[in-house]
Amino acid sequence: MQWFERIFLKPTPPTAEQMIAYVLDKTADLGSRDDVAMDLSRFDDPVVEQTLINIVLDHSEEEMIIDSAGNSLWEIWQRNHRPVPSDVVARMHPSAQKYFLAK
Repeated sequence: MQWFERIFLKPTPPTAEQMIAYVLDKTADLGSRDDVAMDLSRFDDPVVEQTLINIVLDHSEEEMIIDSAGNSLWEIWQRNHRPVPSDVVARMHPSAQKYFLAK
């Protein structure tokens, strides 16, 4: 059984920490990492938020992951009525930036 299946197919949902570890594992399945990047939007947690920021600022990351991380970050900030830091948006990969510039 793969790590993803052991963690994510259990009756109890994975923790934010488990999901962060998985999304940052560049050896893990790309589609599963993308799913996890999208699912991180459920968490209002500073560690999750910082992880998503790090992903959208990493221009060497897979574009699909950056896109989903940007969407998740946008959802968290919107849900919590957070101001969008323009200095962070200016440094984001365009695949994540689009969520902040179009809204």
